[in-house]
Amino acid sequence: MRTPNTKCLLCRKPLYRRPSDIARARYSACMACRSEAQKVAGITAEQLDGLKSGRQKGENHRTGYRHREESKQRTAEANRKFWATHPELAVERGAKSRGERHYRWNGGVSKLNASLRRMTENRKWMDAVKARDGACTRCGSLEHLESHHCLGLSVLIETLAIKNRDDARQHAGTVWCLDNGITLCRPCHYQEHGRRHAD
Repeated sequence: MRTPNTKCLLCRKPLYRRPSDIARARYSACMACRSEAQKVAGITAEQLDGLKSGRQKGENHRTGYRHREESKQRTAEANRKFWATHPELAVERGAKSRGERHYRWNGGVSKLNASLRRMTENRKWMDAVKARDGACTRCGSLEHLESHHCLGLSVLIETLAIKNRDDARQHAGTVWCLDNGITLCRPCHYQEHGRRHAD
C-alpha cells in the first residue's frame, strides 16, 4: 500500500493521490465522501470541460497529452549528452539486448547473408555508393535507387570463408569496397537479378 500524502476534505481519512493530481485538484476526497465534497467545494468550468472530454476510468492520465516541441528537444539533447558522457553504459546496454540475450532470439536462425545486409557497415556502404553515383548507372533514373554488389555478397561470403559478422568486419575492405558497388533503380536492379518488377 502506498504511503498516504493527503487527506479527505470531509472525513480527514488519509489518502494517496498522484502528485500531479494533487497539484491540479483543489481538494481530495475518499469514495464515500466524493459527492458531498464536490457539493461543498463546487466545480469549476475547467473541470466541467474535463469531464466532457470523456476520460474513462482506468485510462492513462496522460492520454491525449501532446508534448511541446521545446520539451522534446530538451529531452533529446539531455539523452544525447548523457550517452556521450557515458559510453561504457551504452556498450553495456547494447550487450544486454544482443544475440541470445535479445527477447526475440530464436536460436540464430537468420541466414548469414541477410544478417550482413542488416549491419551498419552495409548501410554506410549503400549510402556511399548512392551518394557517389547520384542516379541509376543503367537508365539514369533518380527514383527508387538501390545499391548493387557487382560481385555478389553470397560469392564474397563463400570466397572469403566468412562464417559470422566478426569475419565480415575483418574483411570489411573487400566486402564493402565502393568499387564493388553500383547504383541501380529498382526496375534495373530486378532485371539484373532476373526478377520481375511489379509496375
